[in-house]
Amino acid sequence: MMRIQVLGLCRFSLLVQGDFQTTGEDLDDNRAILYDPARLERRMRWFETLCVPPLMAQTDPDFTLIVATGEDLPEPWAGRLQAVAEVVPQIRIECLPPGRHAPLCREALARHVDSTADVVAQFRMDDDDAVAIDYVAHIRADHRLAARMTHKHHPVVVNYTSGIVARLEDGDLTLHAEMAQNWGLAQTFYFPGGEVRSLMNYRHDKVWAKVPTLTLPGPVMWIRGHHDVNDSRGHLIGKNRVAADPDELPRLLERRFNLDLEDLRAALTLPLHQPLPGDGPAIPPA
Repeated sequence: MMRIQVLGLCRFSLLVQGDFQTTGEDLDDNRAILYDPARLERRMRWFETLCVPPLMAQTDPDFTLIVATGEDLPEPWAGRLQAVAEVVPQIRIECLPPGRHAPLCREALARHVDSTADVVAQFRMDDDDAVAIDYVAHIRADHRLAARMTHKHHPVVVNYTSGIVARLEDGDLTLHAEMAQNWGLAQTFYFPGGEVRSLMNYRHDKVWAKVPTLTLPGPVMWIRGHHDVNDSRGHLIGKNRVAADPDELPRLLERRFNLDLEDLRAALTLPLHQPLPGDGPAIPPA
């Protein structure tokens, strides 16, 4: 029986040089931006309340998600990451030294690749994103669609295009349905097993120009978080909105992502100086 390893990468305020729009080459400047307490609290709340619950509810729990962060990530956020890893056994925290972005992430992935797997399926997500509770199951089931295009010199990529944008603006959380291709969300790279390969060798938005790709519309498969500390600034959001019954979106959140809209709204709109119920200390008031 073919064995498919499912291996994901999520960067949490990883201190690096290059490849981001809101940070640059100077590590001291980047540290000041990334480790700003208000920014860290915002990112942590999205991670804890949007990203993690669907991972905990995966119908196929056989996967690993590397959460890559800086080795000097301050408290209490470093401790909160470790606390999440203690209750989600699929999460592995990688505390990395400052350096170039792509090589650091490639090395982190390489440490977790199972060289005995027949196929290594890799995906990436941001700490304010979510994937549907059957995403891992789809990775394994849909490999059959990519298998004939697999080649020893390149991966095959599958994009799931249907998703939801969760937008936090002016103290309110709103949802809309959207179709998107190559955003990097629920984008699976199938590598032949037997050697270490990495999705970090490819830009998620340009991968179609380098390797065979499949685009699969269908069930809602992802949530993209949009707020004031996004790196991309959301310039593509809203380009391909899909008409949706506003009463159906909360039901989709529950059915497809193990999320309750009112709980999510309460957590993400709570003032940053107030701790989440049951959480450790939040940032001090300004």
